[in-house]
Amino acid sequence: MLKFMASLLLAAAMFILPLMPVSAEAAQAKETDCLDCHEQLSKGKVVHPAVQMGCKSCHSSLDTRDIPHKNTGKYTKGLSAGEPELCYGCHDKKIFQGKVVHGALGAGCTGCHNPHSSANLKLLVAELPELCFKCHDQSKFTGKEVHAPVKIGLCLSCHSPHSSGNEHLLSAVVPDLCATCHDMAPFKKKNVHAPVAAGMCLSCHGVHVANEKRLLLKRGVQVCLECHGDVRKTPHVVSGFSARGGHPIGDLKKQKKTVKDPLRPDREFYCVSCHLPHSSDWQKLYRYEAKMPMELCQHCHKV
Repeated sequence: MLKFMASLLLAAAMFILPLMPVSAEAAQAKETDCLDCHEQLSKGKVVHPAVQMGCKSCHSSLDTRDIPHKNTGKYTKGLSAGEPELCYGCHDKKIFQGKVVHGALGAGCTGCHNPHSSANLKLLVAELPELCFKCHDQSKFTGKEVHAPVKIGLCLSCHSPHSSGNEHLLSAVVPDLCATCHDMAPFKKKNVHAPVAAGMCLSCHGVHVANEKRLLLKRGVQVCLECHGDVRKTPHVVSGFSARGGHPIGDLKKQKKTVKDPLRPDREFYCVSCHLPHSSDWQKLYRYEAKMPMELCQHCHKV
């Protein structure tokens, strides 16, 4: 008889309990268990720590007891603040307030970052450089000669993604930025070319792409003549009995058959066949050891 009564009470409890009011704590727990429906938001390879803090840490104005959810605040999606102010609640605001600010920040942080999870590092919505090409014209980064970091999508090796104290969002000024990859020894010999000493790398070289080797902005001799135009007005080095009026210094236009450098047969002959473009241990930036001009000539013209 006692066993029968116990079974009857258990059955009654199982029927009555679901009909009883749920406590406020229990209701709140169910209300904030958002991943029951939005499970995919946390399934990316990289998950935003804010997700683990609870959805209400950002979506404080959503009443999730009704579907669709009601927004009780002034910001969309029930956010407690707008972008980027909401992100500043956790992320250091100073990172985004440099002298030069990336224009993409005007579109909000979620233009580049997924706020929940992503398959990419830093919660990026796409891999680099594809993400950059969403705003930047890809054709400007495609050419005959492409700077190595550009070729492999290392935009952030030179540029800060949020803000910087330097123009073009550069992570350092030129030539210090160039020195992070390029060996500076060839630029620090006894005699330094004036543009190199002034850090004017970009007066001769392109930063992303170029149509000439070594990312030169123009044909080699044309680059030199930008500053040394008087060389073509008078015989260079010696004129002797030559009707050409001096030593050849290279072709202004690309010829079908260009003159090759006698000491570097794989290179075209022009100014840098005799002069180093960056620095030299010899006078007048001579490429080869020479204390007098005629000593330089003897490297090619054997006597």
